[in-house]
This record gives sequence, C-alpha cells and structure tokens, in this order.
Amino acid sequence: MGPQLKHYIGSQVALARRRAKLTQEQVAEQVERTVEAISNIERAKSLPTLETLTRLARVLKMPLRSFFPDETYDTGKSPKRTKLEQRLSLIGADLSDADLELAIRQLEVFLEAPRAAAGRRK
Repeated sequence: MGPQLKHYIGSQVALARRRAKLTQEQVAEQVERTVEAISNIERAKSLPTLETLTRLARVLKMPLRSFFPDETYDTGKSPKRTKLEQRLSLIGADLSDADLELAIRQLEVFLEAPRAAAGRRK
C-alpha cells in the first residue's frame, strides 16, 4: 500500500490545509518543516514521519487517524478518485445536519436520473 498511502496522506494534508485556509508556507512554519517538505507530502513525493503527522494534525485541527484510510479503503482506486472522495468527505463534514441531508438527497436524484432516462427509452 506504499504509493497509495502516500497519495492518501498527501491528499488529506492538502485538503485539510485548504479547509483551514492556510498556505503551505504557514503550515511549514507552524510544523517546523520546509515548504518543500510540505509540498512533497501533498504531492505524494514523500511520506511524512509520525512526528510530522502529529504536528500537522495539531496545526490543521484534525485527528491523527484521519490521515490514514480505514479498512474499507480500496487500494485499486486512482489517486484522482481518492482525492475526489476525500474532498467530498471534507465538504460533508462542514455541513449542518440539515444541509448534509439535502446534499445526499440531491446526489441520490443525480444518481437516479440516468436510470430513469434509460427506462423511458425502452
């Protein structure tokens, strides 16, 4: 899971940093790493140490475990798919219960539309 783990962690760091409205420079300064180190983590060029991840979790105000995939993580996913799913998850985390419920209903309608169109064509 080496390359996939680097992509997963890098995506999580980048998304959380953007969500916190911080630049790579600000994060690097607060975790006492170089901007290049933060960039390399986000671009999955390097895997951060546990110490760096702990500092990132503190600065980005997120649990350390959120940098790691759960047991349902599909290692066959493309890095782009992983980033999109993580982005969707972070967006959902920022929504109120009512707004999240509305967003889910909208996604369900979106998913149902092709099936309904296919049924009308028969």
